Amino acid sequence: MKRIIFVALAAVGLAVGAATPSQAAKPAPTVNPAYWGHWTSPALVYDATGGNNSYKVSEAVSEWRKSGWNVSMTTDSTKANIKVVPEQPLSGAIGEATLVSSGSVITGCTVKLGPAFANELYSEHMAIHELGHCGGLPHSTSLKSVMYAATSSGTAMTKPSGQDIQWMAGNY
Repeated sequence: MKRIIFVALAAVGLAVGAATPSQAAKPAPTVNPAYWGHWTSPALVYDATGGNNSYKVSEAVSEWRKSGWNVSMTTDSTKANIKVVPEQPLSGAIGEATLVSSGSVITGCTVKLGPAFANELYSEHMAIHELGHCGGLPHSTSLKSVMYAATSSGTAMTKPSGQDIQWMAGNY
């Protein structure tokens, strides 16, 4: 098994990996190669954006939870395996998710949400999109998916699409 760190840049949809060997007790489950992996334990999200609702992190977590992903909020940052921070992504994008995985199992994620967009119409879309990356979803080519790589007033969504829900429900 390999330890792989993925960086998802929302603006351009790039994935970069670095691998180092580690020992594995058993082979990882088979995952559709179009996706970045899956969680085998509950995902706990810590919102470090300052506790205000402008980023809509708790709403995004609630929507993904409805999709079948075992994800919830925590107020204890030491228990979180997903941390959401108000920080401009290195890519200049409005959001960025950095995944930590071992083989096809996702073990952690950090989400950076651009502060300039916190009060925008797209803030909930931004949070649900980046958390979707934390759940293992890549960008979608469908304008009707929260995982579409670009957003505008016509494409901003606050709920996962049927395709997104189908994948999440089938992998958790």
